[in-house]
Amino acid sequence: MNLEILAKLPPVILLHLFAALAAFVLGGFQLLAPKGTVPHKLLGWIWFSLMLLVAGSAIFIRNFEGTSMPTLFGFSPIHLFVVLTLVSVPQAIIAIKRGNVKAHASAVRGLYLGGMLIAGAFTFLPGRTMYQIFFG
Repeated sequence: MNLEILAKLPPVILLHLFAALAAFVLGGFQLLAPKGTVPHKLLGWIWFSLMLLVAGSAIFIRNFEGTSMPTLFGFSPIHLFVVLTLVSVPQAIIAIKRGNVKAHASAVRGLYLGGMLIAGAFTFLPGRTMYQIFFG
């Protein structure tokens, strides 16, 4: 591991990284923990907030990594997960407010799968920062 890279990262990337790590851990816990409880609801709001922070900070991370990934105005395909998050968070909240537990659970699982697992896996592609930290 090369943790020296962390000291050289801009603040927005550090914010994005640590918010994503917190959301990954908390989201995994939430998926396994009992549903409908007061702690689940409180931690759910925290998780949604973290996911919006991850998505919001991602908007400002452009043209940073020297990968061959195609970009459009500095945005790469991984930025599509920002859209997923900005759509899925309100969908999940609206669904549970309407009592539609099934739709809420589906939106949350999709957001965790896409926004955490799939997007997170892309950060470990060769040439990207997480790859350099762990394998570089």
